[in-house]
Amino acid sequence: MMDSFLTWEVLLTFSGLVGAVYMVVEFTKEIKFIKKVPTKYWSFFIALFLLIVTNLVIGKFIYKDIVLYMLNAIVISLSSNGLNDFNKDKKIETKEVKEETPIEELKID
Repeated sequence: MMDSFLTWEVLLTFSGLVGAVYMVVEFTKEIKFIKKVPTKYWSFFIALFLLIVTNLVIGKFIYKDIVLYMLNAIVISLSSNGLNDFNKDKKIETKEVKEETPIEELKID
């Protein structure tokens, strides 16, 4: 659970960037022109964009590190997508449990 707002320093951490990518992708993936792009590619683009912007803002951007930014964006994207898959599986499990439980068992005497 987050107890403060995002900062540039938070975006420099792996978990901070994974969380930010997850939030942005979830918030934007239903936009008409973005909906056509597979989520894994959209999350990669968001991760790469955030990595580059964050490094520009803090003054640590180096052109020769573009390949590293791209590789890290892949790792962040896959992690963010895994978080989405994990949450999706939890929703399905919850739905299945609700569907399987007979109403008689839910009554309180």
